[in-house]
Amino acid sequence: MIPSPTATHVRSEIVMGGIDTRLQPLRHHVFQLPTPTVIHESKRQETELRKRIRDIYDDPSLESKEKARKVQQLMSSSRTSTIKCAANTTTPMLQNLELDGERMPTYHDHKENILGCTHYQRKVKLQAECCGRLFTCRFCHDEASDHMIDRHTTKNMMCMLCKTLQPAGKVCRACGVEAARYYCDKCKLWDDQPDASAYHCDDCGICRKGQGLGKDFFHCKTCNVCMTISMQNNHKCIERSLESDCPICGEYMFTSRTPVTFLPCGHCIHKPCYTAYSQTAYQCPTCLKSMTDMSAYFKLIDEEMRQQPMPEEYKSYVSTIFCNDCQSRSTNVPFHFFYHKCTHCASYNTTVLSTLSPSCCPPS
Repeated sequence: MIPSPTATHVRSEIVMGGIDTRLQPLRHHVFQLPTPTVIHESKRQETELRKRIRDIYDDPSLESKEKARKVQQLMSSSRTSTIKCAANTTTPMLQNLELDGERMPTYHDHKENILGCTHYQRKVKLQAECCGRLFTCRFCHDEASDHMIDRHTTKNMMCMLCKTLQPAGKVCRACGVEAARYYCDKCKLWDDQPDASAYHCDDCGICRKGQGLGKDFFHCKTCNVCMTISMQNNHKCIERSLESDCPICGEYMFTSRTPVTFLPCGHCIHKPCYTAYSQTAYQCPTCLKSMTDMSAYFKLIDEEMRQQPMPEEYKSYVSTIFCNDCQSRSTNVPFHFFYHKCTHCASYNTTVLSTLSPSCCPPS
């Protein structure tokens, strides 16, 4: 078991850049109001931000999704810049209060005395370059901040056992404890799960769960994502398919920790979202194609329609339909209140385009 640090460790040494410093006792400080220069600079940045957003929306060469993505990136970079500016003007009292709380250990499982957070097991905290604060992981940072962390710029970590702030690494330089079973220096990712299995993909630019490329995963250059080996020659490519939000929960899937399912149509969806969604629907929420082989279900519909024919007054009605599965149009399809069968692939995953009554179709 990992010994639980006591309260006396809160004011132990912090080692940064080879220079040892100690936290000074808290003193009363007057909170400083922003100066006119700071206010003027803030207004200038806001005006510039508004102009750049207008330029994006006025660009006719960009599609709506691309415009939204660029605006989101712009807003994120703007918030990061604002935080950096604010960090430089934080009062000493606020700095001490933040450091006192941030240097306390956090737990993945408090009862079992396992250090970490709700997202990861690890014995260290990272120091965010954007705001200089300590967080157990990047998700903890993003949940508690109004800006997103750039994980790749992280330089320092703090060991939660000895409270030493030091360059990021797999092993604590002060007490010699291994911070995590898995450590990626490119992503600054620590994972101390006993069964931790992860690898870094240079094409994705991040770490993925699995044994590694060529073992149980491969990287599809077109889709720009790592997939299981079984899908190497058995999937439909959609360019940068994972760089999108889950159509059910809205979370960005490329960097999500939630497992993703690739549908036959090539679109992606979170696995838990797919499990819940497929209880009540069988169409891809993005393109409406069937998410699985529906032939058995369609045969049941055939039998149901034979047993329950349409009322006599509707038997002469016909519809024009579009098949979501084979992308074909069918005409003169017998009208039904619920089901219309594609004449090309026999799918019932169709959309009614129009319906004509006998009066609209005089005999030729």
